[in-house]
Amino acid sequence: MTKRSIISTAALVAAGLTVLTGPKDAPLGITQAAAQTAPAVLSEAQDVNGVAGVVAEIVQSKRDNGVLSIRMRLRNTGNAAVEVKLLASGDWYDRYYVTAGNKKYFVLRDTEKTPLANPPTSYGALGVEIPKGGTYVWYAKYPAPPAEVKKINYYTPITTPFEDIPITD
Repeated sequence: MTKRSIISTAALVAAGLTVLTGPKDAPLGITQAAAQTAPAVLSEAQDVNGVAGVVAEIVQSKRDNGVLSIRMRLRNTGNAAVEVKLLASGDWYDRYYVTAGNKKYFVLRDTEKTPLANPPTSYGALGVEIPKGGTYVWYAKYPAPPAEVKKINYYTPITTPFEDIPITD
């Protein structure tokens, strides 16, 4: 296998895709089902603070009609189910924000001031249990930066910042 094949295989495995291998020099590929279900990863994996075995990755940063949609996938790579606390209270939504240039963009809210993001429980908190090998997707919508902005940074209270995330239009 060439060095290029090894890098490609590692990238596919890191993206959660099933890698098909054949004879020594056979081309690599992914299964059709894996290609349809696993979104592309736009960031390096970040450890989730205080939760062993869970990593976070940005899998969507899409601008459409003045709105930027962000999806962050949490993957449990550990040996047991774990709980991740995403929101301690409803005011934590502003701890998930985007920066572009010198400007911060906070989670959009509807006319009733409900954040356009994963809903909290009736107590205002949000904790999720992720089984061993499982995933959970956090999503939120933000005002989109101007069209000339091609990359953003994403800040969360559970990870270090995600930097230089490309925006798709």
